[in-house]
Amino acid sequence: MEPPSPPSSFLPEPLIHKILAHLPPKDAIRASASSKTWRSAWLSSPILSIDETKLPFKATHFFDYAHRSLALWLERCNHRGFNVHKFSLCANITDDQSFSRFVQLVSMAIKRDFKVIELQSCSDEFWVLFNSTPLWLLLFEPKLLDVLSLKSFGILIAGSLVGVSSLKKLILSCSCIDDNSLKNLLSCFPLLENLVLDYCFGFSELHISCPKLRTLEVKYYGISAPNVVIKAEKLESFVYIRALNSPGVVRFLNCRLLTSLQIERADFGQPDAIDDYIKQIPLLENLALLDCGLTGTGSFVISHSNLKSLRIQSCWGLLKAEINTPNLCCFRYCGIIFQLSTFRYSSSGLVKAEIELATGSIERTEWFWFVELRNFLEIFSKCNALKLHCYIHGFTEELRDYNLLPDPFYEAKHLTITNRKLPIADYARLVGAMMKLFPCVETLVLKTECAKIFIEFNEDGSLSLKYEEISNMCDSDEYDRIFESIIVVINDIEKVSQV
Repeated sequence: MEPPSPPSSFLPEPLIHKILAHLPPKDAIRASASSKTWRSAWLSSPILSIDETKLPFKATHFFDYAHRSLALWLERCNHRGFNVHKFSLCANITDDQSFSRFVQLVSMAIKRDFKVIELQSCSDEFWVLFNSTPLWLLLFEPKLLDVLSLKSFGILIAGSLVGVSSLKKLILSCSCIDDNSLKNLLSCFPLLENLVLDYCFGFSELHISCPKLRTLEVKYYGISAPNVVIKAEKLESFVYIRALNSPGVVRFLNCRLLTSLQIERADFGQPDAIDDYIKQIPLLENLALLDCGLTGTGSFVISHSNLKSLRIQSCWGLLKAEINTPNLCCFRYCGIIFQLSTFRYSSSGLVKAEIELATGSIERTEWFWFVELRNFLEIFSKCNALKLHCYIHGFTEELRDYNLLPDPFYEAKHLTITNRKLPIADYARLVGAMMKLFPCVETLVLKTECAKIFIEFNEDGSLSLKYEEISNMCDSDEYDRIFESIIVVINDIEKVSQV
């Protein structure tokens, strides 16, 4: 009588594929030998991954192992007619010999029609350049290849490549590539729809003229930023991030379909520089400016009739702004209070606004900061849902007298206060002051060094209150003291809310 099959033998094949994919290679091999079902699933997996960092074999021994494994896998797949979706190869490429053997493995793998190929060098000296022409000529052969990803490579393409690829998405990550190589490479992808240059370096000019390109993401790491010229009639989304604050130029030529633009770590300088950017993009709907500088003037102007979403975060030097966006529905801001002399948005009101404000580097938040806060929030009085997050310091004496508070602001619906240095004894008084200043809040969160307190105000006037201790005290007696103090504060907050 045959022994009963283990329960794992009855698992569906797609689930076994996922389990094997999350196991270390040695454990996956052992698991595949547990039954015929798992062995079949191992061979029919839609993902083939060979990663030197996860194997005990290194250098020449790794390439020998990879060659044997790949040959065996290809032979069995050919017999059974399995279709494989993705091929992933990671190896330590340190010299011409290891690069040649890497290319040999790729040459074996592309005999199958993969839709996704991921290649990575795990060498610490990933900036070393190798003649990449043989590799790229191989990668032009697959007819069904849609996505190609290369990470940590030194890419050198001396001359024009002979061949055209049907590739739809290209990802280059942490790779060194010079101007000429980049130009030669991009000219071979007329059908490219998505391009990602993720913290690549070595080039000073980036000219994009892919006729079918829809999304472009450029994250540049280098001392000097490249000059970027984009000519892509079908481009819809562009993200541009510089790791270092250095001057660079981005120009749009006939990008009339662009609807989403994110620019991070750029120095615009003149007040109308941002406006000049977006005037070139008539259909722009989403704009994000993150960690951008405004040296000299401290101000900017944004005027766009089609803009629907605007995000401004950590723009150092910002003192004054004019925002004329009659169709704006969503606004997010993170920084310090600044003068917003003009703020025009949708006549039906902002559907959503999220504001994060910090008091700066002063030791305590003075009373007049809350006056400035109240005046600043007045421009959001027609907002349907306002979320406010304030980073403040201490608890000024004036806030203990509620009569000295500014006029109430009724439009804030969700309020988060982060006050790391707030004494536990002042928790209830601060919550009380915030409830007086923002009487219509639906949720209030107080984050301190010792606790995180959640308050939800119900329609019947009652409240739901929860808290978490986040103190890192090592002394158990000190922890118990803080815990007991928080319990007392929770009771005080409940009393304050009923006043």
